[in-house]
Amino acid sequence: MSNKYRPHFLRLSLGFRIIAVAIFPVGAFLLGLFYVDQYRETVFNAELMALERQGETLAQTIGLTDAGYSQLAQRELSQDTMQQVAQLIASIPDARIRVFQPDGSLILDSVSAIGLAAPQSAITTTLEISQNKGSSYRLMQWVRDWVNTLSTLMSSKQDYPLIRETRSDQAADYPGVSRALAGEVMPFIARDRAGQVVLGIAVPIRNLRVVRGALLITASGDQIEKDVAAVQYSFFQISIGVLFATILIAYYLSRSITRPISQLAKAADQVRVSNSKQIYLPRLTNRSDEIGELARDITLMTKELQERAVATAGFAADVAHEIKNPLTSLKSAVETMERLKDLDQQKRLLEVIHADVIRLDRLITDISAASRIDHDMTEAEYETLNLNDMVAGFAQSRQLALEHLNLQVISADHPVPVRIAVDRIVQILDNLLTNAASFSPPDSCIQFTVATTKGMAVVSVTDQGPGIPENKLNAIFDRFYSGRPGGEGCGQHSGLGLSISLKIAEAHGGSIEAFNVKDDKDAITGAGMRLTLPLSSSDNDTFVS
Repeated sequence: MSNKYRPHFLRLSLGFRIIAVAIFPVGAFLLGLFYVDQYRETVFNAELMALERQGETLAQTIGLTDAGYSQLAQRELSQDTMQQVAQLIASIPDARIRVFQPDGSLILDSVSAIGLAAPQSAITTTLEISQNKGSSYRLMQWVRDWVNTLSTLMSSKQDYPLIRETRSDQAADYPGVSRALAGEVMPFIARDRAGQVVLGIAVPIRNLRVVRGALLITASGDQIEKDVAAVQYSFFQISIGVLFATILIAYYLSRSITRPISQLAKAADQVRVSNSKQIYLPRLTNRSDEIGELARDITLMTKELQERAVATAGFAADVAHEIKNPLTSLKSAVETMERLKDLDQQKRLLEVIHADVIRLDRLITDISAASRIDHDMTEAEYETLNLNDMVAGFAQSRQLALEHLNLQVISADHPVPVRIAVDRIVQILDNLLTNAASFSPPDSCIQFTVATTKGMAVVSVTDQGPGIPENKLNAIFDRFYSGRPGGEGCGQHSGLGLSISLKIAEAHGGSIEAFNVKDDKDAITGAGMRLTLPLSSSDNDTFVS
């Protein structure tokens, strides 16, 4: 998917996405702090229930008191009753109490009863703010007001009906009073002109089940609002602190992750486009985390790519050199043949041309095999078998083609399990046997020895030939190296067999090395090749004996 069609979020940098994801839960938590309506309403309902219990008790008291001063048929509350309960009403703190007659007229108000002033909690309270406060206090107060304003906008408290809290003497001006005069208990939540919450309860006053009036109790919910706002503000402070800490942590993580990854990406891009052998990678390999592991892997990968590039260039140069020789010979033979009239000489030149063609064909075949070896090893099928049986079977199958030589196998005295690509290991054994046979005199012995050492299986192939020059023990594995006897047919060997065999062994996690066989007097009596392969230790492998 191209960047054009990817979601916008996925086109943002990794660092920004880390910060965004880290901040999101904190932001969601901060946003949820303002949704406190349920908590507020729970507290309001608890206060209303308390007011209802208080109102019903007071209404019963008024009703029982009025029974001694008025007749049932009168259906009105007497002034004597109001005088009796005025002191009781005035003694109730943090509430404004009104009593209404059945016709809706006001008969008693705790604000004006016996000259009492209205309770502070029942009317709007003005906060005294000192003018001498410093700038930090004003800033804190601004933040507090901002939080309260935002909370107001995000809550539903503005839906409360308006109550004017005037000295009106009409029941219709107050919520629930008319319903109370009809015999219902009516709790309500309203808001005064100053915007503060007012909690109220309208309760019918009964005497012998006859409604004689209505009792209205209102109390300020401002303290509850202040408590909720204080909780909001405290959580807001905590959220801001957590938010900043989260941003710092996310920024640190993004810098510690995205910056080295960006550096590694740039270095990898330099490896891609640079022709220089010197590639400078960021010094991140000393880190003990995943970034350090990635840096080490990229460093190793870069080194391997450089080595492969050098090897590829060298291989191409070697191929060009090796192909050029037979081509030059062919060109020379063809040009000479055009000038020759003698048929015998032409026949000899045709033999030379034919030999060069065979050599070229063999060379191209081996070059193709060498160039595909890495790919072929990745697709090879592996199986677990006993190396003793495999080597013995291989020697037996090749003995018929090598009648002038004696192939001998010395197996280990115990099973030697290995997990290998069978066809490829057979290819190695063929190359080792062919190499040994080239230098072995007639009727001599080529010996295969199977053993184990230090968790490795070892197959040694030794001959009784002239041996290998000590300075050539490693060179024989180089591409196109050939030190074969001159008597062998031209074009039979390209010099790639041992090089290919070494690559196959290394792909199995093993190796091949050359050595000379010596007697007690340190005289060379033959040459040898030692193939090592890892022993199989997997319990899940199916062992083939």
